[in-house]
Amino acid sequence: MSWLPSVLSAILVLSLVAGAGTGVTVAQSDGETVTLTVAVRTQAGSPVGDADLDATWDGGSTRATTAGNGKAFVDVPAGAEVTISVSHPRYVRTSPYVVDEASEREVEVRVYRKSSVRLEVSDESGPVADASVRIERGGRNFETGTTDSNGVFESDVLQAGSYTVVVSKPGYYVRRKSLEVDGDITNRVTLRRGSVPVRVRVVDPHFDPPRSVSRATVNLTGITSDLTDRNGNVTVEVPVNTDTTLRVTKDGYRTVERDLTVGEEATAVSVDISRTREITLEATNERVVAGERLIVTATDAYGDGAAVAAVYLDGEQVGTTDGEGEAAIRIADAGEHTLYVSKNGVRSNEVQVEAISTDGGDEASTATATATATPTAATAETTTGTSPGFGIVLAVLAVVVAARLARR
Repeated sequence: MSWLPSVLSAILVLSLVAGAGTGVTVAQSDGETVTLTVAVRTQAGSPVGDADLDATWDGGSTRATTAGNGKAFVDVPAGAEVTISVSHPRYVRTSPYVVDEASEREVEVRVYRKSSVRLEVSDESGPVADASVRIERGGRNFETGTTDSNGVFESDVLQAGSYTVVVSKPGYYVRRKSLEVDGDITNRVTLRRGSVPVRVRVVDPHFDPPRSVSRATVNLTGITSDLTDRNGNVTVEVPVNTDTTLRVTKDGYRTVERDLTVGEEATAVSVDISRTREITLEATNERVVAGERLIVTATDAYGDGAAVAAVYLDGEQVGTTDGEGEAAIRIADAGEHTLYVSKNGVRSNEVQVEAISTDGGDEASTATATATATPTAATAETTTGTSPGFGIVLAVLAVVVAARLARR
């Protein structure tokens, strides 16, 4: 049996040779296993050796390294979806390769030369800091970021190929530029400033058709502020590609705010503003006889009747207004009373009303004295037996006689 150690050694050597180019399975299914032959090649079709492969599937993973011919054998569960990532000192693949329903077959994984982009962004005055940069291809973003204080943006590792660079900043027109990237390249991008007119129209939707609101203040945060003209219009110049807040104010009206994005074309905006919610209460009289009814009228900010508003007398609800905003309120007790109305959380002004008693008191004495004064005068006139009209005639005749006597 002296030959046994030699045979065992030979078997071990053959096993090591057969395993060249494959990795060690970290975990895999207990079911059937198949071998994928993974061929890693450049964009030109050249094999890539020494590429590290990381294969994963649901419940397991394994690693392998390609041989000089660019190939490696990967054992995976039969029928599994396998994701293969590739890493290499000189080549890159930014998205993993996915194998659907793994079986005994060869798959080709393309890799690309490692590359990068350095962008130098400027305008007519020099470097442009804080400009947004996007490097995209086929609708997918590969890199995003902003320029530094020197107007420079440097990408991470990209795979060589055709890209579109998009550079933007508020106040500048967006710049799109096609780039062929192969290796580490530097490119310059020039931005151009610009502005566009924004026309704002302010109207009050209470009316049909809506009425223009003149002398309303239109403010664009951080940009400008101006007043609307007699037709409710104002036009302002706004830097292109700007996000701002539009704020419209006027005394007696509710303030309106909205976010506004201005692109690279003239823009028209319509803003509805309504009067501040308020109710005005008026009474037909400031004094009433106790026990009688008082008519009150409630109107809104537009002068229209405030219908179905709750009417309060000395803090207690005593009725509601009708469709015209009116209500008849009976005030039973003599003295000073306070009236107001409320609707939808809006409270009117307060109205003070005095109710006068018909029994005794100074007010009753005054009323009696006034009532007896007039008949006394009438009695005097009756005693003389002269009617008011006849007295006037006698006076005229007396004047005429006196004038004639004076001529003599």
